[in-house]
Amino acid sequence: MIRLTLGLSLLGPALAFAGTPLSCDLGAPGAPRVVEVLRTDAIAGSHVYHVREGKASRRLLFDGEAEDSRGSEVRIRCAGRTRRALVVMGDFMSAGYPRGMVMVHDAAGQRFQRFDFAERHAPRWLYLGKTETLLVFPPGGRLETAHRYLIQRFVDGDKPGGTEAIDSVRPNAKGYEVIELGR
Repeated sequence: MIRLTLGLSLLGPALAFAGTPLSCDLGAPGAPRVVEVLRTDAIAGSHVYHVREGKASRRLLFDGEAEDSRGSEVRIRCAGRTRRALVVMGDFMSAGYPRGMVMVHDAAGQRFQRFDFAERHAPRWLYLGKTETLLVFPPGGRLETAHRYLIQRFVDGDKPGGTEAIDSVRPNAKGYEVIELGR
């Protein structure tokens, strides 16, 4: 099976539908931590998506039944320069609205971290702090306003979902490493 490493550009459906597993190295230089996104079971332009973290067995992209991980118009991106993040977003059958996840590797904790979301628009920034992570969505999404950022806050140890806040400005980057996830 051929492996394809994603660049910094957003991948469109044509590449995602090529049948090749897509991978993103989330590790530090010299310490690879590869995550692969695979797809199976094609039906009417949709596929069931799976994720493999490192050498672990593949598992469904989302918890639950296989149909919860069935998606179409799925976009996958490997973002960041020094610290990298994998972003997956698409129309998944169980949601009825765009759904996705962002994944990074925590070198200190030697574990993959995953942040799930279900919003009208994709997140634009990921703020990585020592004790918390912020997933920041640009204005114009669920709140239908051009002046509010939606901020999902995940404190280390939180289950997926975190807490939400709304602000008129982006969070201050002091104390965080910021990864731009896309436009």
